[in-house]
Amino acid sequence: MTKLNKTVFGVEEYNKHIPLFLSNHPMGNVHSVFNNGLNIQMGDNLFFIGTDKNGQLPFGMHLETADVHQLVSIITANDRVEWHPAKQELIFPAYGITITLTKGRSFMNKLERQEDSTQAVIEHLDAFLTVLLNNDEPTGLGLDIEQFMLNYVGELDMNGDLVYRVHDLMAAIFSTDHKQIEQTLRYFLGRGRGLTPSGDDHVVGLLAIHAVTGALSSTFVDVVAKLVENETITTDVGTEYLIYALKGEFSSAVVNIGQDLALEHPEHLEDHIKNLLPMGHSSGVDTAFGMLIGMLALRRTFNGR
Repeated sequence: MTKLNKTVFGVEEYNKHIPLFLSNHPMGNVHSVFNNGLNIQMGDNLFFIGTDKNGQLPFGMHLETADVHQLVSIITANDRVEWHPAKQELIFPAYGITITLTKGRSFMNKLERQEDSTQAVIEHLDAFLTVLLNNDEPTGLGLDIEQFMLNYVGELDMNGDLVYRVHDLMAAIFSTDHKQIEQTLRYFLGRGRGLTPSGDDHVVGLLAIHAVTGALSSTFVDVVAKLVENETITTDVGTEYLIYALKGEFSSAVVNIGQDLALEHPEHLEDHIKNLLPMGHSSGVDTAFGMLIGMLALRRTFNGR
Protein backbone atom coordinates (compact mmCIF):
# COMPACT_ATOMS: atom_id res chain seq x y z
CA MET A 1 0.00 0.00 0.00
CA THR A 2 1.30 3.46 -0.88
CA LYS A 3 2.20 5.56 2.15
CA LEU A 4 0.82 9.11 2.19
CA ASN A 5 3.00 12.09 3.06
CA LYS A 6 0.07 13.63 4.94
CA THR A 7 -3.44 12.73 6.04
CA VAL A 8 -5.17 16.13 5.83
CA PHE A 9 -5.72 17.64 2.40
CA GLY A 10 -7.10 21.11 1.74
CA VAL A 11 -9.53 21.82 -1.08
CA GLU A 12 -8.53 24.86 -3.13
CA GLU A 13 -12.01 25.47 -4.61
CA TYR A 14 -15.39 23.78 -4.69
CA ASN A 15 -18.84 24.22 -6.19
CA LYS A 16 -20.92 26.24 -3.74
CA HIS A 17 -23.74 23.65 -3.71
CA ILE A 18 -21.57 20.79 -2.48
CA PRO A 19 -21.52 21.40 1.33
CA LEU A 20 -25.34 21.47 1.47
CA PHE A 21 -25.65 18.33 -0.66
CA LEU A 22 -23.12 16.57 1.57
CA SER A 23 -24.97 17.65 4.71
CA ASN A 24 -28.18 16.15 3.33
CA HIS A 25 -26.38 12.87 2.60
CA PRO A 26 -23.39 12.59 4.95
CA MET A 27 -22.60 8.92 4.26
CA GLY A 28 -21.46 7.49 0.97
CA ASN A 29 -18.74 5.69 -0.93
CA VAL A 30 -16.14 6.10 -3.63
CA HIS A 31 -17.81 5.63 -7.01
CA SER A 32 -14.77 5.56 -9.33
CA VAL A 33 -11.09 6.44 -9.36
CA PHE A 34 -8.89 7.66 -12.24
CA ASN A 35 -5.56 9.41 -12.78
CA ASN A 36 -6.79 12.95 -12.18
CA GLY A 37 -9.29 12.37 -9.41
CA LEU A 38 -12.15 10.33 -8.06
CA ASN A 39 -15.91 10.47 -7.90
CA ILE A 40 -17.82 9.95 -4.70
CA GLN A 41 -21.47 9.02 -4.39
CA MET A 42 -23.46 10.60 -1.55
CA GLY A 43 -27.15 9.84 -1.79
CA ASP A 44 -28.29 10.64 -5.32
CA ASN A 45 -25.46 13.09 -5.91
CA LEU A 46 -22.06 12.47 -7.46
CA PHE A 47 -19.06 14.68 -6.70
CA PHE A 48 -15.64 14.91 -8.28
CA ILE A 49 -12.52 15.37 -6.19
CA GLY A 50 -9.46 16.06 -8.29
CA THR A 51 -7.38 18.44 -10.34
CA ASP A 52 -8.71 21.31 -12.43
CA LYS A 53 -7.14 19.85 -15.58
CA ASN A 54 -10.56 19.97 -17.25
CA GLY A 55 -11.50 23.31 -15.68
CA GLN A 56 -13.82 23.80 -12.74
CA LEU A 57 -16.42 21.06 -12.94
CA PRO A 58 -20.01 21.86 -11.97
CA PHE A 59 -19.89 19.16 -9.28
CA GLY A 60 -16.19 19.48 -8.50
CA MET A 61 -13.88 19.94 -5.54
CA HIS A 62 -10.38 20.77 -6.76
CA LEU A 63 -7.10 20.12 -4.97
CA GLU A 64 -3.45 20.64 -5.82
CA THR A 65 -2.23 18.15 -8.40
CA ALA A 66 0.34 16.57 -6.08
CA ASP A 67 -2.33 15.99 -3.42
CA VAL A 68 -4.66 14.38 -5.95
CA HIS A 69 -1.93 12.00 -7.10
CA GLN A 70 -1.37 10.92 -3.52
CA LEU A 71 -5.07 10.32 -2.94
CA VAL A 72 -5.70 8.28 -6.09
CA SER A 73 -2.67 6.13 -5.30
CA ILE A 74 -4.38 4.73 -2.20
CA ILE A 75 -8.15 5.27 -2.36
CA THR A 76 -10.17 2.59 -4.18
CA ALA A 77 -13.71 2.22 -5.48
CA ASN A 78 -16.37 1.45 -2.84
CA ASP A 79 -14.31 2.89 0.04
CA ARG A 80 -16.54 4.44 2.68
CA VAL A 81 -16.79 8.25 2.88
CA GLU A 82 -18.25 10.40 5.69
CA TRP A 83 -19.08 14.11 5.78
CA HIS A 84 -18.69 16.03 9.06
CA PRO A 85 -20.58 19.31 8.50
CA ALA A 86 -19.48 21.11 11.65
CA LYS A 87 -15.83 20.79 10.64
CA GLN A 88 -16.46 20.96 6.87
CA GLU A 89 -14.48 17.76 6.49
CA LEU A 90 -14.79 14.73 4.26
CA ILE A 91 -13.37 11.62 5.93
CA PHE A 92 -12.11 8.36 4.46
CA PRO A 93 -12.11 6.27 7.67
CA ALA A 94 -10.30 3.25 6.22
CA TYR A 95 -7.16 5.37 5.76
CA GLY A 96 -7.57 8.15 8.31
CA ILE A 97 -7.65 10.64 5.43
CA THR A 98 -9.38 14.01 5.80
CA ILE A 99 -10.26 16.45 3.04
CA THR A 100 -11.16 19.86 4.43
CA LEU A 101 -13.09 22.63 2.71
CA THR A 102 -12.40 25.25 5.40
CA LYS A 103 -9.89 27.29 3.37
CA GLY A 104 -11.28 26.57 -0.07
CA ARG A 105 -12.96 29.11 -2.36
CA SER A 106 -16.50 28.43 -3.53
CA PHE A 107 -17.52 28.89 -7.15
CA MET A 108 -20.53 28.41 -9.40
CA ASN A 109 -20.16 28.30 -13.17
CA LYS A 110 -23.57 29.27 -14.48
CA LEU A 111 -24.54 30.57 -17.89
CA GLU A 112 -27.19 33.26 -17.70
CA ARG A 113 -29.59 33.95 -20.51
CA GLN A 114 -28.61 37.01 -22.50
CA GLU A 115 -31.48 38.90 -24.07
CA ASP A 116 -31.34 39.14 -27.87
CA SER A 117 -28.21 36.99 -27.96
CA THR A 118 -29.38 34.53 -30.62
CA GLN A 119 -28.09 36.57 -33.52
CA ALA A 120 -24.76 37.16 -31.82
CA VAL A 121 -24.35 33.40 -31.33
CA ILE A 122 -25.17 32.79 -35.00
CA GLU A 123 -22.63 35.40 -36.10
CA HIS A 124 -19.85 33.43 -34.37
CA LEU A 125 -20.69 30.16 -36.12
CA ASP A 126 -17.98 30.43 -38.80
CA ALA A 127 -15.26 31.22 -36.26
CA PHE A 128 -16.43 28.36 -34.05
CA LEU A 129 -16.46 25.91 -36.96
CA THR A 130 -13.00 26.96 -38.13
CA VAL A 131 -11.46 25.97 -34.79
CA LEU A 132 -13.21 22.58 -34.84
CA LEU A 133 -12.08 21.86 -38.40
CA ASN A 134 -8.49 22.85 -37.64
CA ASN A 135 -8.57 20.44 -34.70
CA ASP A 136 -9.28 17.64 -37.21
CA GLU A 137 -10.65 15.20 -34.60
CA PRO A 138 -13.81 13.14 -35.15
CA THR A 139 -16.53 12.99 -32.54
CA GLY A 140 -16.53 10.18 -30.03
CA LEU A 141 -19.20 8.45 -32.13
CA GLY A 142 -16.86 8.49 -35.12
CA LEU A 143 -18.39 11.32 -37.12
CA ASP A 144 -15.94 13.34 -39.21
CA ILE A 145 -16.95 16.97 -38.61
CA GLU A 146 -15.58 18.27 -41.93
CA GLN A 147 -17.43 15.61 -43.91
CA PHE A 148 -20.58 16.28 -41.91
CA MET A 149 -20.40 19.98 -42.80
CA LEU A 150 -19.81 19.21 -46.50
CA ASN A 151 -22.87 17.01 -46.36
CA TYR A 152 -24.81 19.71 -44.52
CA VAL A 153 -24.18 22.29 -47.25
CA GLY A 154 -24.92 19.78 -50.01
CA GLU A 155 -21.38 19.25 -51.31
CA LEU A 156 -21.01 15.65 -50.18
CA ASP A 157 -23.39 12.74 -50.02
CA MET A 158 -23.13 10.92 -46.71
CA ASN A 159 -25.17 7.88 -45.91
CA GLY A 160 -25.36 6.34 -42.51
CA ASP A 161 -27.66 6.18 -39.56
CA LEU A 162 -25.59 8.54 -37.40
CA VAL A 163 -25.79 11.41 -39.91
CA TYR A 164 -29.56 11.13 -40.07
CA ARG A 165 -29.75 10.92 -36.30
CA VAL A 166 -27.76 14.15 -35.91
CA HIS A 167 -30.20 15.89 -38.24
CA ASP A 168 -33.04 14.46 -36.15
CA LEU A 169 -31.43 15.94 -33.04
CA MET A 170 -31.10 19.34 -34.70
CA ALA A 171 -34.79 19.23 -35.59
CA ALA A 172 -35.80 18.02 -32.13
CA ILE A 173 -34.42 21.05 -30.30
CA PHE A 174 -37.17 23.26 -31.71
CA SER A 175 -39.89 20.63 -31.82
CA THR A 176 -42.98 20.44 -29.62
CA ASP A 177 -43.58 16.79 -30.56
CA HIS A 178 -42.93 14.97 -27.30
CA LYS A 179 -42.73 11.53 -28.93
CA GLN A 180 -40.31 12.63 -31.65
CA ILE A 181 -38.03 14.35 -29.13
CA GLU A 182 -38.02 11.35 -26.81
CA GLN A 183 -37.18 8.91 -29.60
CA THR A 184 -34.27 11.10 -30.69
CA LEU A 185 -32.91 11.57 -27.18
CA ARG A 186 -33.13 7.86 -26.45
CA TYR A 187 -30.75 7.29 -29.33
CA PHE A 188 -28.14 9.76 -28.04
CA LEU A 189 -28.30 9.60 -24.23
CA GLY A 190 -25.95 6.92 -22.99
CA ARG A 191 -24.50 6.32 -26.47
CA GLY A 192 -20.73 6.10 -26.60
CA ARG A 193 -17.97 4.85 -24.36
CA GLY A 194 -16.58 6.25 -21.16
CA LEU A 195 -17.90 7.88 -18.01
CA THR A 196 -19.54 10.63 -20.07
CA PRO A 197 -20.93 9.10 -23.28
CA SER A 198 -20.56 11.15 -26.45
CA GLY A 199 -24.30 11.45 -26.95
CA ASP A 200 -24.64 13.01 -23.52
CA ASP A 201 -21.92 15.52 -24.34
CA HIS A 202 -23.77 16.54 -27.51
CA VAL A 203 -26.89 17.25 -25.44
CA VAL A 204 -24.85 19.17 -22.84
CA GLY A 205 -23.50 21.35 -25.68
CA LEU A 206 -27.04 22.00 -26.91
CA LEU A 207 -28.15 22.93 -23.40
CA ALA A 208 -25.25 25.39 -23.17
CA ILE A 209 -26.54 27.16 -26.29
CA HIS A 210 -30.00 27.17 -24.73
CA ALA A 211 -28.70 28.57 -21.45
CA VAL A 212 -27.40 31.63 -23.29
CA THR A 213 -30.18 32.14 -25.86
CA GLY A 214 -33.28 30.47 -24.39
CA ALA A 215 -34.01 29.43 -27.98
CA LEU A 216 -34.64 25.71 -27.61
CA SER A 217 -38.21 24.56 -27.17
CA SER A 218 -39.43 24.10 -23.62
CA THR A 219 -40.69 20.67 -24.70
CA PHE A 220 -37.19 19.56 -25.65
CA VAL A 221 -35.75 20.71 -22.32
CA ASP A 222 -38.62 19.10 -20.40
CA VAL A 223 -38.12 15.75 -22.14
CA VAL A 224 -34.38 15.80 -21.39
CA ALA A 225 -35.21 16.45 -17.72
CA LYS A 226 -37.82 13.69 -17.63
CA LEU A 227 -35.49 11.07 -19.07
CA VAL A 228 -32.49 12.04 -16.96
CA GLU A 229 -34.35 12.41 -13.67
CA ASN A 230 -36.71 9.43 -13.96
CA GLU A 231 -34.67 6.78 -15.75
CA THR A 232 -31.23 5.22 -15.67
CA ILE A 233 -30.65 6.16 -19.27
CA THR A 234 -26.93 6.89 -19.11
CA THR A 235 -23.93 6.64 -16.79
CA ASP A 236 -23.91 8.15 -13.31
CA VAL A 237 -21.36 10.77 -14.37
CA GLY A 238 -23.28 11.55 -17.56
CA THR A 239 -26.44 11.99 -15.51
CA GLU A 240 -24.70 14.44 -13.17
CA TYR A 241 -23.45 16.62 -16.02
CA LEU A 242 -26.92 16.68 -17.58
CA ILE A 243 -28.64 17.55 -14.28
CA TYR A 244 -26.36 20.55 -13.87
CA ALA A 245 -26.68 21.52 -17.54
CA LEU A 246 -30.46 21.64 -17.16
CA LYS A 247 -29.87 24.26 -14.45
CA GLY A 248 -27.52 26.23 -16.71
CA GLU A 249 -24.39 25.06 -14.87
CA PHE A 250 -21.41 23.69 -16.78
CA SER A 251 -17.68 23.28 -16.55
CA SER A 252 -15.78 26.56 -16.62
CA ALA A 253 -14.48 25.63 -20.09
CA VAL A 254 -18.03 25.54 -21.48
CA VAL A 255 -19.12 28.63 -19.56
CA ASN A 256 -16.24 30.64 -21.02
CA ILE A 257 -17.34 29.76 -24.55
CA GLY A 258 -21.01 30.40 -23.83
CA GLN A 259 -20.24 33.84 -22.45
CA ASP A 260 -18.04 34.61 -25.47
CA LEU A 261 -20.77 33.64 -27.93
CA ALA A 262 -23.13 36.21 -26.46
CA LEU A 263 -20.64 39.04 -27.05
CA GLU A 264 -20.46 41.05 -30.24
CA HIS A 265 -16.65 41.01 -30.35
CA PRO A 266 -15.26 38.29 -28.04
CA GLU A 267 -11.49 38.47 -27.70
CA HIS A 268 -10.83 34.95 -26.43
CA LEU A 269 -13.37 32.73 -28.20
CA GLU A 270 -10.79 30.83 -30.24
CA ASP A 271 -8.57 30.21 -27.20
CA HIS A 272 -11.51 29.08 -25.09
CA ILE A 273 -12.65 26.60 -27.75
CA LYS A 274 -9.09 25.27 -28.01
CA ASN A 275 -9.07 24.81 -24.23
CA LEU A 276 -12.24 22.72 -24.37
CA LEU A 277 -11.39 20.41 -27.27
CA PRO A 278 -8.68 18.22 -25.66
CA MET A 279 -10.67 17.51 -22.50
CA GLY A 280 -11.39 13.90 -21.71
CA HIS A 281 -11.07 11.10 -24.27
CA SER A 282 -13.48 12.90 -26.61
CA SER A 283 -15.76 14.88 -24.27
CA GLY A 284 -14.36 18.24 -25.31
CA VAL A 285 -14.90 17.60 -29.01
CA ASP A 286 -18.31 16.03 -28.37
CA THR A 287 -19.52 18.98 -26.29
CA ALA A 288 -18.22 21.44 -28.88
CA PHE A 289 -19.99 19.46 -31.62
CA GLY A 290 -23.23 19.71 -29.63
CA MET A 291 -22.77 23.47 -29.47
CA LEU A 292 -21.99 23.55 -33.20
CA ILE A 293 -25.14 21.72 -34.29
CA GLY A 294 -27.14 23.97 -31.96
CA MET A 295 -25.68 27.02 -33.69
CA LEU A 296 -26.36 25.50 -37.13
CA ALA A 297 -29.96 24.86 -36.14
CA LEU A 298 -30.31 28.41 -34.84
CA ARG A 299 -28.99 29.86 -38.11
CA ARG A 300 -31.30 27.67 -40.21
CA THR A 301 -34.32 28.56 -38.07
CA PHE A 302 -33.71 32.28 -37.60
CA ASN A 303 -31.75 33.18 -40.76
CA GLY A 304 -33.14 30.58 -43.15
CA ARG A 305 -29.82 29.00 -44.13
